[in-house]
Amino acid sequence: PAAVGGSVFAAAQDGTLVRYDNGAEIWRVSAGQAVSGGVGSDGRLVVIGTPKGEVLAFDAEGRMLWRSRVSSEVLAAPQIAEGLVIVRSGDNRIFALDQADGKRRWVYQRATPALSLRTTSGVAISGKFALAGFPGGKLVAIALNNGAAAWEATVALPRGATELERVADVTSSPVIAGREVCAAAYQGRVAC
Repeated sequence: PAAVGGSVFAAAQDGTLVRYDNGAEIWRVSAGQAVSGGVGSDGRLVVIGTPKGEVLAFDAEGRMLWRSRVSSEVLAAPQIAEGLVIVRSGDNRIFALDQADGKRRWVYQRATPALSLRTTSGVAISGKFALAGFPGGKLVAIALNNGAAAWEATVALPRGATELERVADVTSSPVIAGREVCAAAYQGRVAC
């Protein structure tokens, strides 16, 4: 669920989207399709993702505003910041969609190793940056204004004789505390 002020927005896998204010149900709508990525909200816009790579946006009263498509299934809750809806797709691409109409503003992608994990790790927003972890053990800060990588850090290094031993994917959503950002990688590696 997404909690904003006294409101909680939640979605069920069957496509039901609901808003609660201080524990009382305010509205309940059906998205008309399955939901796979959780709910993102800023209190005015409510956004969900589907297994077919669709991003659906509703207003705070439950009316559908727009729909947009990304490259593959949405596994993490979308984030809203700086007039953008930031969506991570299952193929590890980060999409920035315009908050007003869902049009694509930019896409961030990077090369992935031969073997990677299917994770539901999301994106964290800090100021003017989206922070995300990727296969290969990298944590990247992406500028919200243009989708360029501002910096990149190593959470874990791929090591081992086999592809399976070399899996070093960042498997957590980044956690921000003050000027530090932390993330965890497969096989228990953590870096801040």
